[in-house]
Amino acid sequence: MLSREIVRNFKIYFIVGFIFTTFSAYSRLILSEMYGIEVLGHPSVSFHVKMRFALLIIFLGSFGLALLSSIFDILIIKRLLTNNSLKIALIIGIPTQAIMIVLIVQFINFLYEHAILYVFGEPAIPLDVAEIVFGVIHLIMAVSLSKLLIAIDRKLGPGNLWKMLSGRFFKPREEERIFMFVDLKNSTPIAEKIGHLEYSRLLQDCFQDFSIVDRYRADIYQYVGDEVVVSWTLKKGLKNDNFLKAFFAFTDLLNKKSNYYQKKYGIDPFFKAGANVGPVIISEVGDIKKEITYHGDTLNTAARIQEKCNDLSAQLLISEPLYRLIEKKEAYQIDDVGSIHLKGKKKYVRLYRVAQINQD
Repeated sequence: MLSREIVRNFKIYFIVGFIFTTFSAYSRLILSEMYGIEVLGHPSVSFHVKMRFALLIIFLGSFGLALLSSIFDILIIKRLLTNNSLKIALIIGIPTQAIMIVLIVQFINFLYEHAILYVFGEPAIPLDVAEIVFGVIHLIMAVSLSKLLIAIDRKLGPGNLWKMLSGRFFKPREEERIFMFVDLKNSTPIAEKIGHLEYSRLLQDCFQDFSIVDRYRADIYQYVGDEVVVSWTLKKGLKNDNFLKAFFAFTDLLNKKSNYYQKKYGIDPFFKAGANVGPVIISEVGDIKKEITYHGDTLNTAARIQEKCNDLSAQLLISEPLYRLIEKKEAYQIDDVGSIHLKGKKKYVRLYRVAQINQD
């Protein structure tokens, strides 16, 4: 099953590629019709049939380009950037992407020639070198623009680019969401022990592993020092208890990589978390640097809940409203730790300590 990241990249590549190739092909068709130059099929084929037929070829070509490019970005380029320098990634990535584009153009040309012969019973008019180069240039532009949009989308958070372009958050709006604050325990002693440079590398590794939460429909809101704030819509977070599975998938991954962290840093990183659910205000802020922000007591309460983990010997604490929404409570060890007065709050909040049930 393709990851969410591949699917997100595929959508951008396909939309941009389809727009560029459609513009390229249709502009050539319109110009050929105006000047009486035959560029598709046979003179007996009507212009409208040519346009519909060209649209089918463009769709298949754009689909192939999007699929190969998105898989290539995630399975090859991303790994190169993780384990090697940007220079090596570019040296390998640019020529490989160029070869991929040429192969896509050849595939479109092959599809065009054989489909024309099969559908219309007439040999296709071969594309000349200028037309092939014209197509390659358009695809290079499409891929370049797609990569830029993908980079912006990753910077803003998956899906937020389209929301900002559509003006969805131009006016503040309210939405029910789940928020979880995940924090590295004993961060100050760790930084003093291994040094601030190694500590920064440790956080890079931990937050790289934290990307596993993407499998559970999580949206990473922001990184703040040694803390990461992650969020879900109610539908995504409550389905199959994704908000719980995401956190425990992360902690399980850290446990599996214990030897790696011990060998490299001499410690086992341990993260604690606090989660809450409720209404928040979403808005787009900033002029020179735009950002989508969340405001409201729901976030403040989640942050305060996370701060109580040490006092209550808990790795994960959740609020009572969130506890009531868990689908399969029997799948976890859940303890009522009572009503707690949170710093800065006028009322008490009932908290629950959640742990995985040992399957052994």
